[in-house]
Formats: sequence, structure tokens, C-alpha cells
Amino acid sequence: MTKGWRKALTLVAACMFAIGVAGQYKKSAPNAKVMQNSAEQASLEAAVAHVKRISEKEAYRLATNGSAVIVDVRSNTQFQLGHIKGALSIPRSQIIARFKELPPGKMIITYCACDAEQTSGLAVLDLNNHGVKNATALKGGWNAWKAARLPQQAGPV
Repeated sequence: MTKGWRKALTLVAACMFAIGVAGQYKKSAPNAKVMQNSAEQASLEAAVAHVKRISEKEAYRLATNGSAVIVDVRSNTQFQLGHIKGALSIPRSQIIARFKELPPGKMIITYCACDAEQTSGLAVLDLNNHGVKNATALKGGWNAWKAARLPQQAGPV
């Protein structure tokens, strides 16, 4: 083989190697959109962590004296299986579309069955962003309410 051919083959091999390395880097490099979504997720989780919460006993007292309305933000199916007696069922996915159904001037107490009130916290943030500033999440949610043996019911309201 002549020196010219050797140089050409070496150059082609080097280019192929560089393309292969670049392709592997592209596959393993973090996607900017994924990184942005991760940052947004972390920011959202931090916001939910700072949502005001209320104990089940205080929620019961406020709902009983008419100062508050309790809103179940779980699915309709979960609501029908069991819920806080007198609660409204407005799943989180519908909270923005239906927030005008909530009585003005009353505290809105949202609840879910999440370990750290994630869904009810997100519902509170949604309500806050739509002008409902007197919203709070039930600390411990549905599980805390049941454990306290406070009034419950099953089926549609």
C-alpha cells in the first residue's frame, strides 16, 4: 500500500472513530429538556412542601362550625369507596376548571391519600394561582382522618 492510501485510510478511520464517540456522547449526555423538567419538578416539590397544612381535628372543627369546606381531590372512584363526611369531590385534574364552585369567604381544605399530601398540596397551589388564597391541605390526608375516627361515608354525595 502506498503512503497516500495509508494516510487516506487512517484519516477515514479517525473520522469514523470521532463520529462514533460523538454518537455515544450524544446518547449519554443529559437532555436539556429532561434537566429542565427535573429542575421544574424540584421547584414544584419545594412549593408543595411549603403549602399551609391543617390538622384533622382543626379541619373537623372548622367544617363543623361552617367556616370551612373540605374538598376531596382524589379520583371519583376513590371518593365513592370512602371519604370525609360532607366533603365535595373535585379531583385534582378538575380543580382549576371547577374552582368557582367553591364558596367564597370560607377556608378550603383539600385532602388526598398521599404520604406527604402531594396531590392536595398541588390543588392548594392551583387554587392560590386562581385567586383562592384561603386554601390549605389536610395534614396526613384521608389516612389521618380515618385514624382519628372522624366522620366518614362511602358512595356518591
